[in-house]
Amino acid sequence: MSVAAEDRLVLARGVRLRFDPVRNCHVLLAPERVLFPCPTSVAILERLREPRTLSDLARELASEFDAPEEEIAQDVAALMRDLIAQHVVRVERRAQ
Repeated sequence: MSVAAEDRLVLARGVRLRFDPVRNCHVLLAPERVLFPCPTSVAILERLREPRTLSDLARELASEFDAPEEEIAQDVAALMRDLIAQHVVRVERRAQ
């Protein structure tokens, strides 16, 4: 699935990002599974508690990490495609 710059992304229903003090790391809780995202993924997933466009995510992360926005957008889009395929993130398409 492709992700357009103006698609709104949000954590899927029933998916939660939590810090697990026992494991001392963030976990992504989804129905019947637990994922262990890397720190970079956590920085992105924390922003998806409310719907955000891919372009907004890229702009925010590029500013925060002083990185090229185009490169960040490509990396975030790749992560989102993977998480959408796993039904962890859902896409809210813009009305045409």
